Amino acid sequence: MIPDVRPPAGAWFNLRNVAGLELGKRLMVQNKNGRPALVWESMERPPMDGGDDLHGFETYRGSDPVKTAADTNVWVYCQGDMFSKAGRLCVQVYQP
Repeated sequence: MIPDVRPPAGAWFNLRNVAGLELGKRLMVQNKNGRPALVWESMERPPMDGGDDLHGFETYRGSDPVKTAADTNVWVYCQGDMFSKAGRLCVQVYQP
């Protein structure tokens, strides 16, 4: 089992790099934080257009895990709150 990932809040990060998982493996990601997390699948970091224009799709604590593609990077943006400056994600290799 892969330990939970505790990414920084307020910045995009490459989940594969943080979790030590190379391309070629599909991931299942579940948000365990009280705030939403955005997920973006691309080889490049998502564009930041300024303001609240954050790209990707949202996942919430208690929602179904997100299943990703195997052939691209997975970028995550965790939103912080007044109690926690870091998100918490469960990341596992997914084999359909």
